Amino acid sequence: MLNVAVIGIGNISLLFDYDKNTNSANSHIKAIYLHKEFNLKYIADIDDRNLSKVQKLFSDVIFYNDYKKLIDKKDIDILVIATPTNMHFEVLSSFKNSNHIKKFLVEKPLFSTKDEYENLDSFFKDKIVVNYIRRFQKPIKNLKENIENKSLENLQKITLNYVKGLKNNGSHFIDLINYLFSNPKIEDIKILDETIGFNDEDKSYDLFFKIQYNNKLIPVYFIALDHTKYNIIELNLYFDNQVVSYINSERTIFYKEIVEKKEFKGYKFINKVSTKKDKISNKLIYNVYDEIFLQINEKKDNCASFENELKNLEFLTKILNSKE
Repeated sequence: MLNVAVIGIGNISLLFDYDKNTNSANSHIKAIYLHKEFNLKYIADIDDRNLSKVQKLFSDVIFYNDYKKLIDKKDIDILVIATPTNMHFEVLSSFKNSNHIKKFLVEKPLFSTKDEYENLDSFFKDKIVVNYIRRFQKPIKNLKENIENKSLENLQKITLNYVKGLKNNGSHFIDLINYLFSNPKIEDIKILDETIGFNDEDKSYDLFFKIQYNNKLIPVYFIALDHTKYNIIELNLYFDNQVVSYINSERTIFYKEIVEKKEFKGYKFINKVSTKKDKISNKLIYNVYDEIFLQINEKKDNCASFENELKNLEFLTKILNSKE
């Protein structure tokens, strides 16, 4: 069994899901509770207000109010960093001599500044897993396979509705585009408008840009919505033969064929009825730990590596630099 230490006991670590009587896994600690290969050994947070909730799942967990007390612990196999992003680099760097730690699972985005990416100790680069949870889900992997085997024909356009900041939430879909289309080159970027984001440093932007894919330029539209009015996250991929829609609130990927109607000869329509619905598991973060276990024990490739995150940084930096 692999011992886990979690630094930061907030939403993604615990509060999104801590009911031991359900089989969902929308938090780190719930995923660890459900997974037979992992044990929560330590937690660290400056505030102990959520400690009692953790103890309902792991009665023997050891709590510290200072993460630095974990540095000398030799029985940690996985270290989870779920602090605010501006603390990631400082916390991670504190463990640069912790050779016994097999994987560092860090919430996205990995760091706040380009300097932090550039100054990261080389010790970490093969051990970091960035928690872009969609990369670990079977329906997303199926979609990538369908794109690569060309059962989805000739991509025409991509649209995204999103909320709560380009860095905080939009980064999930920058990462997803990089994953699905193998890190395409981005060009012709235009920021069209901005709206309320995650905070003052992370606005939400209406964007237009193009990606190079299969020797053609594909237009991409990011539409930012005000999360106080709508909490909508939807990605649409328009192919010649199908439209594929990922609806976050339904955790489902819908495949709809392009059809002709007899009464409208010569015109093509999107079929209202989905030919396929690929449901994403309610064990979102459990699947992350499942894959980490395979990376450690079966040498499976890391699908959410530091190198992948550098591609996301490059993508995001090009967008934000276009403001200047």
